[in-house]
Amino acid sequence: MRQRPLIRAGLATLGLLLFLVAVGPGWAQEDMATGVAPAGGQDNTAQLQKVRAEIKRQQDLIRSLNAQAADARRDHEAIAQEIDATQRLMGGMVRKESLLLSESRRLEAELASRVDTYEGRRLALSRSLRRMYVRGQRNELEMILTAGSFSELMSSVKLERTLARLNAGLVERTRREGQVVVQERRDLEAALTEIRQVREESEQQTSRLQGLQAEQVASLRQLDDRRRGVNNRLLELSLNEQKLNNVLDDLEDRRRLSPPPVITGQTEPLAQLAGRLEWPVRGDVLRAFGRSVHPRFKTITLNNGINISAVVGAPVAAVGAGTVEFSDHLPGFGRCVILDHGEGYYTLYAYLNGVFVARGAQVAQGQVIAEVGGPGGGDPPQLYFEVRHGRTPLDPADWLRSR
Repeated sequence: MRQRPLIRAGLATLGLLLFLVAVGPGWAQEDMATGVAPAGGQDNTAQLQKVRAEIKRQQDLIRSLNAQAADARRDHEAIAQEIDATQRLMGGMVRKESLLLSESRRLEAELASRVDTYEGRRLALSRSLRRMYVRGQRNELEMILTAGSFSELMSSVKLERTLARLNAGLVERTRREGQVVVQERRDLEAALTEIRQVREESEQQTSRLQGLQAEQVASLRQLDDRRRGVNNRLLELSLNEQKLNNVLDDLEDRRRLSPPPVITGQTEPLAQLAGRLEWPVRGDVLRAFGRSVHPRFKTITLNNGINISAVVGAPVAAVGAGTVEFSDHLPGFGRCVILDHGEGYYTLYAYLNGVFVARGAQVAQGQVIAEVGGPGGGDPPQLYFEVRHGRTPLDPADWLRSR
């Protein structure tokens, strides 16, 4: 996993303590000179408690993430069941659509037949009405006068009445056929409309479920990534705690043997310069002192210093006179310089490019000791800066001059 500044800064405590082991006796006498307990037990205990407290927070976060993952998987199973039910529903919709299509074809055929019947009856009615119109020009007196006999007259009257009844029946049947044709047209249109609605509903349901499925997969992937990150962080913290315990045990023995350092080139001790120190480099603060939340994994980490943005190669100046106690590569910090300012005060400069001082050298306030580099990993160039009293990190904002 790529180390980001957010995680590397969380290793500040371990890195500084590893330095203490590396530089040996040069640290401890300042505590003896200033009345700090020789063993430094209170500082060690407080620092260890911080690490353990952070481990507990990470464990709590993992439990929370596990619960979230369980909820997400239950949601995923519910969506899978809904997808299965929808697929069954869509299968029913497909069958219904098939039935509706068959019904629509039957209605079309029946409608065509009825239209043919209707057209035939309409033509027959038209011819009959035309004949009736022609005969209607003859009145009853004409039928009487033209009849050859009484029986012929009665036959003519009977025929006219029969034709009238037939025509009336034809008119009624034709009217009813027309109504049936109109209704069947409406039924066919309704069936076709229902088919279109079924298709649209199926497409919408399919699209909705595909969206839900994609969201759920993305959510599970994000949860898994976050949980892996927290697990890695917890493992890292657990290893740090173990290393820190070993370093602390060794450090307590070494501190008792260290002579106090001699600081030259500064009229006032660093303790009296709080709020008046010049900045080690020009730039904006990228990350402040104290707790911060990882933007991706939401883990809480401690920043024991500040991160200051700067261009690569920018000069880094000592904020106060002191002795170079460390000038080398420090795990988690890259190239690093640590200055001892006396009375238990130290400053740390990390993520350096070029370093111009060696261990044991005396530096003056404002002297350029290095150039800015960067943490790597795609992060912008910056300087990491700490102020410490013993092993206790102090907020650099309380020591640097306001800008």
